[in-house]
Amino acid sequence: MHKFLKATATTALTLGLFAGPAIAETFDATGKGTGTNVNQVYGISDGHAVIKSQTDYDSFEVAAGHPLEGASGTCFGAVLVNGAGVSGTGNCVFDTASGEKAVMTWTATGIGADGALTGDWTVSGGSGNWASATGGGSFSSLTDPDTKKFVNTITGSITVE
Repeated sequence: MHKFLKATATTALTLGLFAGPAIAETFDATGKGTGTNVNQVYGISDGHAVIKSQTDYDSFEVAAGHPLEGASGTCFGAVLVNGAGVSGTGNCVFDTASGEKAVMTWTATGIGADGALTGDWTVSGGSGNWASATGGGSFSSLTDPDTKKFVNTITGSITVE
């Protein structure tokens, strides 16, 4: 075998044998997202409404080094409030500080005693390290009706490779 081909084959084989799998890292997702909402409420009857929801995130308060540190973006969807029952779902697309996109899905499950929309969220993918990311948790999003500013308190975990 020619020296160049032999050296190239040996290098390729060595890299293939010693290149390990990507290391996944799990982050505590406890934190707060802040921004402004532009919800539109369609009143049906007393205690019955459909809400077209859009929240624009300015920032996340998370631990240093967290993959959502410095992220911003938009969440959108719809919520049905019918008496004590709350249901709805939507998606979020966040631009991260690393230039990647993170996609989350949210599901509304209730209204807290303070008036906050509560529910669950899951990581739905994205670009770069977010493409195979997993995780989820719960949220409680409270909006000031006068200023339209909101604070979304999240818990859970996110695993990225």
